[in-house]
Amino acid sequence: MTSQFHAIDPRVLTPSDIELLQSLFDEEIKARRMTYDCPQAADLAARLVELYQRGIRSKDGLRDRLKAAA
Repeated sequence: MTSQFHAIDPRVLTPSDIELLQSLFDEEIKARRMTYDCPQAADLAARLVELYQRGIRSKDGLRDRLKAAA
């Protein structure tokens, strides 16, 4: 679902965007055996938001990009 806000400014994150990103972040933290408060987790979160704001909106697309960068 594309929000009307994305048409105005793709950097705006809606509650559903945050939910998707949080879900993927949680999965990746678990898969990578990280803690939420480590520097790598902060880098992961920043990378997820950056990719999302650049237009990669699917969970699979985000996951693929994260794996390619790892």
